[in-house]
Amino acid sequence: MDIFVSWAGRESHAAALVLRRWLPGMLPFARPWVSSEDIRKGTRWSDELWGRLQRASYCIVCLTPGAVRSPWVNFESGAIAKAVRGPSHVSPLLLGVSPGDLGGSPLGMFQCTEFTERDVERLLKAMNAVAAAPIPESQIAAGLRRTWAGLHDEIGRIDFRSTNDADQEEARDDETIDDWLHEIEDKILEHVAWAGDQQPLDVIRIARGVEEDHVVTQHYVDQLVGRGFLRDRLSVARPTTYLVTRRGRAHLVEGLL
Repeated sequence: MDIFVSWAGRESHAAALVLRRWLPGMLPFARPWVSSEDIRKGTRWSDELWGRLQRASYCIVCLTPGAVRSPWVNFESGAIAKAVRGPSHVSPLLLGVSPGDLGGSPLGMFQCTEFTERDVERLLKAMNAVAAAPIPESQIAAGLRRTWAGLHDEIGRIDFRSTNDADQEEARDDETIDDWLHEIEDKILEHVAWAGDQQPLDVIRIARGVEEDHVVTQHYVDQLVGRGFLRDRLSVARPTTYLVTRRGRAHLVEGLL
């Protein structure tokens, strides 16, 4: 069972590495994936990341004070919500933050896990419930009693008090997010560009052109608008239509070079 462990910043990353070591001992079927350790050298990181998201059965988001507002974590979590199988297989793990700190964050839509023995046990049982070959819940409870003190000690040595833990080491943040588009986004951008400014397309026509569900298409169109690759043309009488921005055209031209 593939488990995607999302992180942003030094402290969040440290916690992700602890979970990567600890989880297989608790759930023998678990295969935790952390981008810093598990992206193969020489591969295109965006392809590897998206592929892992699509194969993951569960995702744990390591949330520290600095990571809560991280553009990368929120971007990645949006992708996770679309890619991970099942509506509730994403759990932010709260480390130095409380559920109230997620107000206004996209992560607030998910069922959070507080770092207590009881809540972590619930998380393990939830992952076990969606596994192809689950283990007895009594085994989970016994394993957690045996390992909780060590896990609590390792996590406790990480200083989560900083509110800027994502600032220094999140080089993949805004710049990296802007460096690549998902395959569907590329198709949408190219389709809108071919239509031209004189024939702006609405979401239904874009969805037909890229042969994708209109709800999925709307999600990616919104992402492209938010990141400045498309702009929307609002109309009271007609559906919203979309045009390629200068930045979007530059991205398409660079792809041809």
